[in-house]
Amino acid sequence: MCSSMKRSIEALTAAGLSEKEATVYMDLIHTGESRTGKLCERTGIPSSHIYKLLDSLVGKGLVNYKIVNNVKAYRASDPDALAHLFEEKEAGVRREKKELMEIVSKLKIVPPAVERMNDFKYFEGVRGIKSMYSEVINSWKKGDEYCVASAPAESFERLEGFFMDVVHKKRVKDRVKLKIIVNKGGEGWGERREKMPLTEVRYLNVDTETEYGVLNEYFFLVNYSKEPYGLLIKDRSFAETYGVFFGLLWKQAKARAPRRGHR
Repeated sequence: MCSSMKRSIEALTAAGLSEKEATVYMDLIHTGESRTGKLCERTGIPSSHIYKLLDSLVGKGLVNYKIVNNVKAYRASDPDALAHLFEEKEAGVRREKKELMEIVSKLKIVPPAVERMNDFKYFEGVRGIKSMYSEVINSWKKGDEYCVASAPAESFERLEGFFMDVVHKKRVKDRVKLKIIVNKGGEGWGERREKMPLTEVRYLNVDTETEYGVLNEYFFLVNYSKEPYGLLIKDRSFAETYGVFFGLLWKQAKARAPRRGHR
């Protein structure tokens, strides 16, 4: 093992991964998309252990997968997702975070050795949804506009801190516009967004656990059930079609919340 790889794995273990989790993650960063058989061959980790390691990395938002012909193919999420591990760390890990982010900046320029099979990704859990949003906000350009429909109260309850501190902070800095349709029960959070720059808010008296968003060629779906999950699709045809649907919903939605309240 080369010294740079060893140092990267040491930094990842300092962030909370086991040595084997770090080894699997680094392998996927360097090789791109992979099925479990090849992953076992490269890492030397037996198949009896690899699924548990992959499930753990998926739960931490660091790995996502798709299913092709009933077989899962895994790949690493955007390295920025590593930063979210520190949300649950105490102040004593700040030094390790600085070292990790240095590694992340290097990992982001490593080209995958294999071409990805297609352009959709599946994410699980709150950490997975944060990873998905990180990819979305890192794809936009200054002056873009994106739309979110049927934003349920559950999304704000679980991710409001992340939305405010990460997503909207970067959005306002990058001068990216947002149109958002808020569901029944989310009026207080909608009113909070009405005060934000570059933001238009409307309301629909519906009650769903699923929202969808459109940004350029990206279309994403998030279900905020007991175990939230999301799907990120990079396909201009999908994005354009759901952009039209959003326009229809936008016309039906109300510019003012049905009731006033604060959360």
